[in-house]
Amino acid sequence: MRKALLDDVHRIVDHLAETLGRSVMLDDPDLALLAGSRHFGDEDPYRVSVVLARGASAEAVEWFRRLDLAGAEGPVHVPGNEALGLRPRLCYPVRCNGVHLGALWLMDDGRPLDGDLVRDACVRLGRVLAERGRAGGLDEPLVDALLVQLVRGVDPDHVLDLLRAERFVDAGRRHVVAVAHPGAGGRSPLEELAHRAARADHVVDHRIVAVEEFAVLVAAVRRSGPAPEFPEVPGTVGLSDVGEVEDLRELFVQAALAAFAGHHLSSGGVTRWGDLGPLAAFLRASTGSVRTPALARFEELLETDRAGTAGATVAAYLRHAGDTTATAAELVVHRTTLRYRLEQVEARTGLDLSDGRDRSAVQLVLLARDVRVSGLAPFL
Repeated sequence: MRKALLDDVHRIVDHLAETLGRSVMLDDPDLALLAGSRHFGDEDPYRVSVVLARGASAEAVEWFRRLDLAGAEGPVHVPGNEALGLRPRLCYPVRCNGVHLGALWLMDDGRPLDGDLVRDACVRLGRVLAERGRAGGLDEPLVDALLVQLVRGVDPDHVLDLLRAERFVDAGRRHVVAVAHPGAGGRSPLEELAHRAARADHVVDHRIVAVEEFAVLVAAVRRSGPAPEFPEVPGTVGLSDVGEVEDLRELFVQAALAAFAGHHLSSGGVTRWGDLGPLAAFLRASTGSVRTPALARFEELLETDRAGTAGATVAAYLRHAGDTTATAAELVVHRTTLRYRLEQVEARTGLDLSDGRDRSAVQLVLLARDVRVSGLAPFL
């Protein structure tokens, strides 16, 4: 944190403590100490240990996480914990624009408290901490470039060292990747996903970068926290498992394949890699071909159909589960034209698009073809 911003934080904390006549501490979302006032004779062993270590112990962090303090809308009374040497205290969430930035702690000795004064201090601290995030030393262009290199597998050990130096990577974090389908509106769905997840305190940091034709969200989540939840958003987005930053390339592949699956097999939204089941194994092998005589002819049709009409028509028809009205509306053609196109495909390939098995197989061929011709293929 820049010195001027650090001075502002200490000034707010010290003024609040002097006005209330009780000890005040400010932690970041990971319970690392940012600022602490002088003692007023109300310190406990826990407070002393936090000041000396500049943060809470792993046992304390786990205990506080179970209280879900970050999700609180207002002050929370935290009971004492003899094992931690902790007396009762009050915790006020510190936010700016709905983003959780820290926690303000006051010893709770039973005396009346001016809640408006504390809330005003939290608002001012939230603004300062938000400014810290914008000016606190994170070289955003460098971090973005490093993340792209890590996904591409370029000198990963050196890249990880640089990311640690920028504090985007540390031992208290794991990572999850989201990828927008190339036709899903670029960065917009990912920005919305990151914003909603951050408001719910599921994401502590994130960057959105471009890898080939894909918009990619790399989100950091707390290692010791609950499994992160990501809400539905407009567009088509694939979401990886939660993993280590060293596995960022693998997480990118998971998310990108999930995005393709969501585009072809559902109506969009967020498709999670962990929910794909056996389909994940097929996607892993999607650079190969699925061969039966009819499917081979269908693949040949896709290769020779330079306008892409046959593939687009069949893909839309399958996406709408054989609903010709909805398919015609998406393609902006008359239903007679749609039926003619489908009949031509069946005549040239020997497929029966009214047969469930043929439709499932064709859907997988289209999905595999899209993966093969995309920028994802070199990563598989």
